[in-house]
Amino acid sequence: MDKNIGKKLDGRYEITELIGIGGMADVYKAVDLVENRTVAVKILKNEFADNDDFVRRFRNESKAIAVLSHPNIVRIYDVGFSDRIQFIVMEYIDGITLKEFMEQQGVLKWKDSVHFIIQILRALQHAHDRGIVHRDIKPQNIMLFPDGTIKVMDFGIARFAREEGKTISDKAIGSVHYISPEQARGDVTDEKSDIYSVGVMLYEMLTGVKPFDADTPIAVALMHMQNNPKPPRAINNTIPEGLESIVMRAMQRDASKRYQSASEMIKDIEEFKQNPSIVFEYNYLDTSSGDAEKTQYFQRPEASGGEKNNSAPAHRFKEETPKKVYKDEVRKTKPKKSKEEVYENEDIDDYDDDDEDDGEVSKSSYFVVALTAIAAAVVIIAMVFITVVIMNTFVDDKKTEPMVNLVGHEYQYCKTYYSEYFTLVVGGEQYDSEIPKGYIISHTPKEGAPIVRGSTEVKAIVSKGPQMVIVPNVYSLEANTAESMLNGNKLKVSIVMQNSDAEKNTVIKTEPERNTEVEIDSTVIMYVSLGPEIYDVIMPNLVGENKDTAKSKLEAQGFTVQLQMEDSAEPADTVIAQSIPALDSEGQSNIVSPNQTVVLTYSSGKAPKQEVNITFAVPDGLKGKAVFNAYVGGNMAGTISVDNIGYVSTISIPVEGSDTQKTVVEVADDKGNTEILGEYNVDFNTMTVSEVRFDKNVLITLFGVPEPAETQAPAVPDQPGGQNTAFSDPYNDADIIDNNDYEDWWNSIINSY
Repeated sequence: MDKNIGKKLDGRYEITELIGIGGMADVYKAVDLVENRTVAVKILKNEFADNDDFVRRFRNESKAIAVLSHPNIVRIYDVGFSDRIQFIVMEYIDGITLKEFMEQQGVLKWKDSVHFIIQILRALQHAHDRGIVHRDIKPQNIMLFPDGTIKVMDFGIARFAREEGKTISDKAIGSVHYISPEQARGDVTDEKSDIYSVGVMLYEMLTGVKPFDADTPIAVALMHMQNNPKPPRAINNTIPEGLESIVMRAMQRDASKRYQSASEMIKDIEEFKQNPSIVFEYNYLDTSSGDAEKTQYFQRPEASGGEKNNSAPAHRFKEETPKKVYKDEVRKTKPKKSKEEVYENEDIDDYDDDDEDDGEVSKSSYFVVALTAIAAAVVIIAMVFITVVIMNTFVDDKKTEPMVNLVGHEYQYCKTYYSEYFTLVVGGEQYDSEIPKGYIISHTPKEGAPIVRGSTEVKAIVSKGPQMVIVPNVYSLEANTAESMLNGNKLKVSIVMQNSDAEKNTVIKTEPERNTEVEIDSTVIMYVSLGPEIYDVIMPNLVGENKDTAKSKLEAQGFTVQLQMEDSAEPADTVIAQSIPALDSEGQSNIVSPNQTVVLTYSSGKAPKQEVNITFAVPDGLKGKAVFNAYVGGNMAGTISVDNIGYVSTISIPVEGSDTQKTVVEVADDKGNTEILGEYNVDFNTMTVSEVRFDKNVLITLFGVPEPAETQAPAVPDQPGGQNTAFSDPYNDADIIDNNDYEDWWNSIINSY
C-alpha cells in the first residue's frame, strides 16, 4: 500500500487514494478538511527530493500556476515545501484526459475540435500574457469535464519566458510527438512553441493520426525539425479548407511564419466558425527551387507589400541641418562661416562643399594640384574684377540681392546666420501641425524679392507647433458620454470593442492614456467593454431535474433563465422541457453560446385535464327531448342535449377531468324529471372508461311511449313512506328493483289499461 495514503499534510489535507503517476511527482486524491472539499495533491517523489534541478522545476510549477487565474486552467489552492515533503494542492478534476477522449472517438468532428482548441488557446494566451510558456502542451495534459469544459494542467516544465529564454538544459523537454522544431533543437523557446503544439493536437483531432510518427523519439524529433506534415485534407477530405489552413499555419517550422500569439489564432478560428467555407488569404504553395523549402508562406495582403524598409523616412525638418537649397543661396551672398560662428552646437556639415579625399594623393601629384589651384585662382580673380566693374557701372551704390527662402528652417538659426544680410524679427506666431515649434512658416519679403544688404527687416511668422490638448479621463464612463467629451476637446475617436470584466458599454482605457497631452484633431482609440468573454458550452440535458437545480446550473454557465409552469403528471417542480435542446439536429451535443435565454418548463404536479367520451346504447321505442349531464366530484364535467331521443341509438357524453375519477351520469326529460342513469370509473390518463352500473329502464320510464288504452291506468301505489322508494335513492342498491320485478311491475301497469 502507498505510504502516503492516510497521511494528513499540514494537518488539513487527508490523502485518500493515488490517482496519477508522473515522471517526477505522484498525484493523489485528498480531502481538504478545512474547506470540506475534494482536492488533488501533487507530491514530489522521494528519489527526486535531493535533486536540485527537479526541486527547482517542481517549485517553478507552483510559481507558474499560482499567478494564473483562468476558467480553462487548473486552479492551485496551496503549496507546501519542507525538508521532508514538497507538495502542491490543486483543483480536483472529475473527468478524463483529452487523450482518452481522442482515443475513444478516433476522428473528432471539426466543431468539437474547434470547441476544445479555442479553450486551450484562451488558457495559453492568459499564461503568455504573464510571461509563462507551458512547453509541454499535449492531450495528456488537458482535462475534459463531462460538460465539454477544458482545463489545461501540468505546468511542470513551464518557464517564465521573460526571465530566461532557454530551456532548463540544452536538451529539449516535452512530449516528442507534440514538440516544436526549435524546442527539439534546444533553441530559445517562446509562446510560438506552444502554438506549434496546439497545431499538432488540432491535426490529430481532425485526422485521427499524429503528423509525425516513427520508431524512436529521436526520429520523431528530427521529422519535426526537417519535414513538413502531410496536409490534413489529404487524410480526411471532409475537413474544411479554411480549418486546414489554420492547422498548417500553426505548424510552420519557421516560428516567424506561425501565428505570433494565441489570440491571433483564435481570431482566425472565430472567423472560420462564422463562415466555415472561408478561404484565408495565406496559402502554402510547392516550390521547385533546389534549396527552397517545400512550402512557402504568404502573409495576408495587408501585411505584405514588398520588402520591409526598416529605415524611417527623412523628416522634412531637421534642427541641425537646413536644406541644401539655402546653402547654395547663402554662398552667393557671403563667405562661409565656421560652425561656431554660425550657431553654437549646431551641426552644419551639409554646408561643406568639399568632400574629404578617401584615398591618398601621391607625392608626385602635389605639383600638378598646386599649379591647377594657382590657375583657378587667377581665373576667379579676373572674373570677380570684371563683375565688380560691371556692377559699379550699371547698379547704384545700394546693392540689392534676392531674398532667400527661410520657410521650414529654425528661426533662431536663421536670425544668427543671416545677421549681416538682413534683420530677422518675429512678425507673429501661430499653431501649425506641419511645421515644428520655433521654425519659420512664412516671411516678408518673400523668397526672390530684392532686399538691400544690411538694411532690410524681414518679418517671420514662427510656428508654435501643433496645438495640444489633454486627453480627458473618460475611464469607466458610458461610451457615448466619453465620445462626446473627447470630441468636445477637439479629438477624433476610434472605438475598439473588447471583452472585459468592466461593465458592458463602458470605457476600459484610451490610447493615448488619460491626461496625456496630444495634438488637437488627433485620433484617440477608445476601448469599450463588451462585458466578460463568453465561452461556448455544451447545453446540458435538464429534463427530469428539479427546476431550481437546473436553473442554478444554467446561470452558472452564463445563461439567462425563465421558468414557466405547466400541468403534468410528473412530480411537482420537475423540468419537463427546455427551449434549447441538449442535442443538435444531427443528434450530437449542442454547443451553444450562453449569452442567451433558456426557458425551462416545469411540472405543476397536477395531471393535465383530458376529455373522454362516455358512450351507452339507447333502447328502441323512446320519444322526447333528453338532457344528459356527467358529474365528476360533484361538479358538472360534461353535458349533451338530444331533441328527440327516439332518433338516436347511442349517446356519447364528452367528459373533462384528470387522473381516475368516479363519474355519475344523470338524465332529465322536458318535464323537469331527473334520474340517475349510471355510474362509471374514468381514467383520464389512459383515456379509458369502465362501467360500474347502467339502468336502461330509467330511459324507458322517462321516455317510453305507452300503448293506447280506453281507460287510464291507475297510478302506481306509493310505497311505505308516501313515495316510490324503488327509485328514490339510486345509490341505495337495496332499494333498486331487479330487472325481473321491474318487468312484472311494468306489465301489470300496461295490462291495467
